Amino acid sequence: MTDLLLKIFVKDYKNTKNETVRKNYGLLGSFFGLFTNLFLFLSKIIIGIILGMFSIIADSVNNLSDFGNNTISLFGFKLAGKKPDREHPFGHQRIEDIAALIISCVIIGLGFVMGYQGILDLVAFIQSVSSSGHPVIDSSFLTAEGNKDYTKLIVTIVILAMAVGIKLLQSLLYHSLGKRIDSLQLLALSKDSRNDVISTILVIVGVVITWFTGFSVDCFFTIAVAILVITSGIGILRESIDILIGQKPDKDVIDGIVSIVKKYKLVLGMHDLFIHTYGKISYAVIHIEVDSKLPLVEAHEVSDAIEKEVNEELAICLTVHLDPVSYDDPDTEKYKSMIQEGLKEMPGEFSFHEFRLVKDSCCDRLIFDLVVPDEKNNEAGKSEISSVLNSKTNMKLGKPTRLIINYDDYLQDFLAGTDAENIVK
Repeated sequence: MTDLLLKIFVKDYKNTKNETVRKNYGLLGSFFGLFTNLFLFLSKIIIGIILGMFSIIADSVNNLSDFGNNTISLFGFKLAGKKPDREHPFGHQRIEDIAALIISCVIIGLGFVMGYQGILDLVAFIQSVSSSGHPVIDSSFLTAEGNKDYTKLIVTIVILAMAVGIKLLQSLLYHSLGKRIDSLQLLALSKDSRNDVISTILVIVGVVITWFTGFSVDCFFTIAVAILVITSGIGILRESIDILIGQKPDKDVIDGIVSIVKKYKLVLGMHDLFIHTYGKISYAVIHIEVDSKLPLVEAHEVSDAIEKEVNEELAICLTVHLDPVSYDDPDTEKYKSMIQEGLKEMPGEFSFHEFRLVKDSCCDRLIFDLVVPDEKNNEAGKSEISSVLNSKTNMKLGKPTRLIINYDDYLQDFLAGTDAENIVK
């Protein structure tokens, strides 16, 4: 069904990296939800009022809130598709995540309203059992003469079953579209529609029990639906907040960049990978190590090639920083061995990269980046590290040494402590 709708309504629908195509995916899902949810709302509220069943009315109000969510989604995709401007040079795509945040709040609010009514009905249920020995008698499916009204039952079941089918189609469509363009907004709508499927099935079960027993058990299913809705809304809320605050990129994204960089034979090592996103647009910086004897023009061509390939393959705007290193200088290798020996004497896992030796008349400067375990990532720990490494290097080659250590941040450098830092060809 998804492919058919996309072929009809979205031009060049397979090119999901195109921002116009992406926006049209969102508009397709939003309009589909607008029409179907309006239809469901009108159908359910009429049946709910006729039968006097709050769970059906609550379900209809849920569809009305879904209609509102689709309206929010519609405007979200419209605004997110705006071109960058002077005030927002990186575009407006984070509006999608803000829309998902608003939708989650609507879902949670609806869940609490349903839960409140369910608790009131539960209190009435308990009071009825205490006073009369049986639950409240439900006359929704009785005629004026006290006979069972089969017409009401059939109409109710048919409409609710139809609602289940429509909501299932919604959930599948939203999920398919959301996965194709990696949209939290559409995936949130998918979860909401899935909840509606479950809640409507519970309502059907309640209707059947009421029909056979004659007692009102609506409260239990209303509370169950409320818990489901609130739980789902909180999950969507947390996910959208994480994205807006700035979460770590997926491992597949990091691995994709690393695999591309590794393909270039002139790259001797890599480190200091930083990634930040604006909606679905990502910007990244990575340091690559090249032989210090490599001509600058040739090294620059390598960095340009990496930036272009990452942009084409992963749609990430990457900036490559060049670090010239020497792997065949005897003194450099000796000092590196001394540093490795000193690190092995201290507890915890250490790694270092971008090691350079600068020979001054007064001393040898040893410059490198160091990744330290958490327990050493403090002033006392750094002081201990500096003292140990200085004792291992100072005057060992006839000159005093000066250590210039740049401590890597495990949280911001997505290659810190990984095998990707240690490749040497």
